[in-house]
Amino acid sequence: MKVLTAKQIKNAEYNAVSRGIFSYTQLMKNAGCAAAKEIINRYNVIGKKICIVCGSGNNGGDGLVIADVLNKNGADVYLFTPIGFPSTDTAKYFESDVKNIKTITDFVGDFDIVIDALFGIGLNRFLSEKLNDLIDKINSYNCIKIAVDVPSGVFCDGGEVINAFRADLTLTFSAYKLCQLLPQTSEFCGETVVIDIGLPIEEYAHLTIDKPKKVLRKKNSHKGTFGTALLFCGSYGMCGAEILAARAALRSGVGIVKALVCDKNYSAFTSAVPEAVTIPVETSLNGAPEVYDHVILSALSNSSALLIGCGLGQTEQAKQLIFRTLEKTQIPTVIDADGINAIQGNINIIRKINAPLILTPHPAEMARICNVTTETIEQNRVKYAKKFAVENNVYLVLKGTNTIVATPNGRIFFNTTGNDGLATGGSGDVLSGMIVSRLAQGYDSLTAILNSVWLHGAVADELSKTISTRAILPSDIIEGLKTISD
Repeated sequence: MKVLTAKQIKNAEYNAVSRGIFSYTQLMKNAGCAAAKEIINRYNVIGKKICIVCGSGNNGGDGLVIADVLNKNGADVYLFTPIGFPSTDTAKYFESDVKNIKTITDFVGDFDIVIDALFGIGLNRFLSEKLNDLIDKINSYNCIKIAVDVPSGVFCDGGEVINAFRADLTLTFSAYKLCQLLPQTSEFCGETVVIDIGLPIEEYAHLTIDKPKKVLRKKNSHKGTFGTALLFCGSYGMCGAEILAARAALRSGVGIVKALVCDKNYSAFTSAVPEAVTIPVETSLNGAPEVYDHVILSALSNSSALLIGCGLGQTEQAKQLIFRTLEKTQIPTVIDADGINAIQGNINIIRKINAPLILTPHPAEMARICNVTTETIEQNRVKYAKKFAVENNVYLVLKGTNTIVATPNGRIFFNTTGNDGLATGGSGDVLSGMIVSRLAQGYDSLTAILNSVWLHGAVADELSKTISTRAILPSDIIEGLKTISD
């Protein structure tokens, strides 16, 4: 699905009208009717007391259409226009439709649903003190809160939020807006539902990740058909990271998982992942695996894809293992966790790698390799992800809410699956295992990433139907792959 800026959505509307596809009034009617239909389908509106807070612009006009439809479907509708009745030429067209709907001059009353149709994508300034007080009052109500297109107080293209309507549900038209996918603004949107109103979209800023297409596996196949995923992960005390990555890779369909395993971790690893082939090595005094060049070369030469870094630690010995391996790899390679930490201050090493390269940092790791603060990364996720991917010719998976995937040619994809159940140690190891598994099976880098990121979140969403998100474990995600994986 496409992601649009405010300017792009306005251009799309203008182009549709100028070509005679729609009039502005038809677009407004389509939007309001579609939003009202979604509300009716979700909630039993008959007899429900609903307040629609309308602004003076076209978002307020959408609110008038919604009010009319809800009223005709049995809701007890009230209009509140704190900054004036909708007065654009398009909005005025629907004024007569709501002449019999009750209006209020102050936000008082016990409402079941409050609908915010104040500004939509048109907000270009912070809210006034009067509107801030109103938003605070509305937010304090224990009722269902719905935003039309964009919650009031949130800028369409993202940016600082001082105060805003806190929606349980945002009904946005035609495509996602940036604010619905960025961490500092998506919190105010609640669940975002994109409503198709028939508007042709040509120009767009970014894309969201689509559900993977089913891939049929060859009937005449064997373990070699589906590749070998090599894992250089784990150290003494951090065996769990390698176990999770290995199990996730296996559950994602790879033919063979081959894992470098410290001898002190050997029993724990083989008990947890008996299906994996191991490369046992001695454990050094600092807990890192003792590895020599001939072991690295031999392992790489017989593998289809590499995952390096999960749980390796940040000792000098671990860093040397990472550097030596990256210098020699010629197979698709995923760098995660301590692999990313190791290249901090040594970015040039990844520019020399003669193989497809994927980095999967969380915001703090991204901040370290970019030499900025985590807050700076979170406030500028698209900018830093795109810049790093292009400058270093890598695929970058910037994890977090609505994980961002950036490609070497500057494309950006947002993920829309997942929940806070993934905010726990080990879930990133699972994701990396899923990605390296698909790489080993022969998926191209972008497809391997997009499929894995989408499925990782989709499993968490499915689990949340039966398990509290507080209780979801990375191992639950792996088990969930049994039924949801492609």
